[in-house]
Amino acid sequence: MILWVSPHTLRDPSVHPHHRLTAMSNASQPVSSRPSQHRTQLELLHAVLEAEGLYPWQPHAPQNRAYFDALEATVDGEDLSSTDLQRHWRTLSQQASQLWNTGADSLATLLAGQFGNRMPAGILAQLATQVKAAANQSGSLLDQLVMAVEDVLTQWDVDDLRVIARPLALAMRDGHGDVVEATIQSTGTADWADLSDLEKARLGLAIARYAFDHLDA
Repeated sequence: MILWVSPHTLRDPSVHPHHRLTAMSNASQPVSSRPSQHRTQLELLHAVLEAEGLYPWQPHAPQNRAYFDALEATVDGEDLSSTDLQRHWRTLSQQASQLWNTGADSLATLLAGQFGNRMPAGILAQLATQVKAAANQSGSLLDQLVMAVEDVLTQWDVDDLRVIARPLALAMRDGHGDVVEATIQSTGTADWADLSDLEKARLGLAIARYAFDHLDA
């Protein structure tokens, strides 16, 4: 004979866990060929239902209000001053910056290896950081290219940079990947300081375009 236990009895929060266990145990009394397994299952269920400190997964339920009130009281009891909060925030910001800069550092290393003889290391590092930041902004590749170089090529107006950058932004889309390489070659081999403003703009945008292509390298 198999006894039946109402599902309401098992789900009703007003029924004490011990009573639910008793009901389940009584309902499970038919002869079992594996009594040890049956006992183990009951012990496991008892541990789950009777365990203290289980997280209340329904925070808006009235029976869980006391838990969150106690949690808020614990936080309020810390009595953190504004100075402490600022210190913790600075620590968190530094950790986030370290994670962010990991990608920029690897990109800067790549650019330094490819263009270290064409652009100062400091500008290459700044360009790598700006490329990473621009890549996370919405907008077209043309907009991202201009955003990446505008702090490096401060002597240029944004609209003029867009005109120079447009062929580079369309290069891969039209299947003319050699445009980037051709632009770099067209600036010659002179040092950065000896380049004209136009040559610096073309070289800077070409390197930025190269950086976008190798952003995840």
